[in-house]
Amino acid sequence: MANAKYDPELKKEVIDAIVNGGRSSAQAARDYELPVTVVYTWVRSHKLKHDLAVIPKQSESLEQENKRLKKELAQAKMERDILKKATAYFASLEK
Repeated sequence: MANAKYDPELKKEVIDAIVNGGRSSAQAARDYELPVTVVYTWVRSHKLKHDLAVIPKQSESLEQENKRLKKELAQAKMERDILKKATAYFASLEK
């Protein structure tokens, strides 16, 4: 379904289910029978549009938030390290 057009009301409903309903993007994708990547794109776009770094889950305790943030930090560090290595590799090719 490349470049499929979805109803704006469906997008709004799915994003609302994630932001206010406490569902994960993956769960919302399953519930609405949508590709997970489409839902992630909608949520990312919503975050950028409304200047939200993270959409907090309403029932998330401090411990859960701390665990989630540590996981996100580890992911960001891993991505940074991969990009550093890729940069060094491609710089070495130019010599």
